[in-house]
Amino acid sequence: MPKLIENMTLIKELPHDKIKINWNKKPILMADFLSFLTIPVEKSTEHLGASTGWTRFFNKEYKLEVGGGIVDKHYLDSLQFGTKLQNQYNNYVNPFYLFDILTPEGKTFFLKYYEDDIEKVLNKQVEAILYAKRGLKQKEDLLHAMEVEHNSLINSITP
Repeated sequence: MPKLIENMTLIKELPHDKIKINWNKKPILMADFLSFLTIPVEKSTEHLGASTGWTRFFNKEYKLEVGGGIVDKHYLDSLQFGTKLQNQYNNYVNPFYLFDILTPEGKTFFLKYYEDDIEKVLNKQVEAILYAKRGLKQKEDLLHAMEVEHNSLINSITP
């Protein structure tokens, strides 16, 4: 059984809903996604929406549920994996939580697919560091000014 990724700070910042069919300019074909998995999945026929084109694949052992839908083709729509890894209210995750059960091609695909999102997360941290450094510099300057003022006060009472 793969280890569940729980303490990864980068992947927690990436959206799980990017893969949703109706929010996506580049939907992922279900056949492609299923080919990226290194574990077997079974297709459900008894789930809400089964009669209207919504699909569900699952692997009980790994607590994996792959949701999909048919628009013009069959696309990936959602991933549920493990137990409340990314959100305390549900089990929906982004594909990076499945890295240990993805083929090398699947890993490469999702690194490229989320490339802009990863860049935004990293840039946000760079900006936060620069902001903190500016704030630190201001505090250091203030401390220096206070020390100079304090020394001036001390010197003013010493004969």
